[in-house]
Amino acid sequence: MLPAAPPPEAIAWLWKEAPVPAWSRGRVAVVDRHVWLAGDKVLVRPGARPRRLPEGAAVIPVVHVEIDPLRPPAGLVQAQAVVLDAMQAAARATTSGWVQLDLEARPSQRADYRALVQRIRASLPPQVKLSVTALAWWCRSPAWLDGLPADEVVPMFFRMGRDNAPLRAIVAQRPATLHPLCRSGSAGFSRQEPFAPEVAARYRRTYWFDETGWKGPP
Repeated sequence: MLPAAPPPEAIAWLWKEAPVPAWSRGRVAVVDRHVWLAGDKVLVRPGARPRRLPEGAAVIPVVHVEIDPLRPPAGLVQAQAVVLDAMQAAARATTSGWVQLDLEARPSQRADYRALVQRIRASLPPQVKLSVTALAWWCRSPAWLDGLPADEVVPMFFRMGRDNAPLRAIVAQRPATLHPLCRSGSAGFSRQEPFAPEVAARYRRTYWFDETGWKGPP
């Protein structure tokens, strides 16, 4: 469950035509485009259309890149141009000064992922800050995060798959074993997979996911 009094830098991820939670009305992260990678195909569709987005809200546009689990591409090279175009469009749309890449790359795609982040950073205006999400297990592998040219890394401490139980124990009880970028800066949590309040309190900025698209009870 979301803390009763979220810190000032608690931000809702809006993935659907969702209402904006009252505690996130000053700053929201909104999916701007979905990019779907399936074999050699790269498909693009529009993102969320939040309802009643507050006037003057600081919006972080998110480019969500999803990999088809049945037909994953061997690499990410064929998607680079499309993803770069989407990120540049997000930079033009941002009202927060931030854009976010959400891409759950596979182990075999690590080199391509890091090269893509490098190209995105180089293509963005210098005043626009780059946020990237990270799978929780990346926080135990320096090769994913060391030297990554992003202004913010957001490890997602939910939907952690078959390693869910051990990863939750590490996040809750042994955070010092995580990569430094996963310990206190930013992190993502789910309302449906709560940690003790003190876990989220370690982070200066938290992002929050909700399975109901923020349409369920608070």
